[in-house]
Amino acid sequence: MRPAAPSARLRPRRRRHRRSFAALLLAIVAACAPGLVGRGVDPAPEAGPLLLVLERSGCHGACPIYWIRVSDDGAVLYEGQAFVAELGRRAWSLTPSELQQLRALFAAADYFALADRYRRRDYDGLPAVTTTYRRGARQKTIDHYLGDSSAPAALLELEEALDRHLHTARLIDGP
Repeated sequence: MRPAAPSARLRPRRRRHRRSFAALLLAIVAACAPGLVGRGVDPAPEAGPLLLVLERSGCHGACPIYWIRVSDDGAVLYEGQAFVAELGRRAWSLTPSELQQLRALFAAADYFALADRYRRRDYDGLPAVTTTYRRGARQKTIDHYLGDSSAPAALLELEEALDRHLHTARLIDGP
């Protein structure tokens, strides 16, 4: 014997539930994996000529999502988007000595000799890091998924060193 079909008044409710679940899922994907929805740092050209950009995207957990733009003149613009202590934009300046240290980090990593992409998925659920560096007329962007074990150690060290030199821990983790 076949069970009775649900009444007509329950069917629209079930459909609404499916739509709201789809909307919730899309919101989660947008927050946790901005690379899937649409990436890109606001270049903020009024802050001066670009020196570097560091952008960290989400993961399958609570990984910090933020970007930092450093101008050639030392102006720094940060935007925390999710899973950070400081949401929104913050600005500060670096000294000429600090800017020279940042340039030295890219030189030590031989940044322009690295590949443009490290996107192999040896491990799932990890965040991605995008770096952009400009030296003179030359500019390069590297898209690095942290689950790609083929990425050179120099790139990982550079990404971590940039966070240390830019003192992002206070913005990401809090005081």
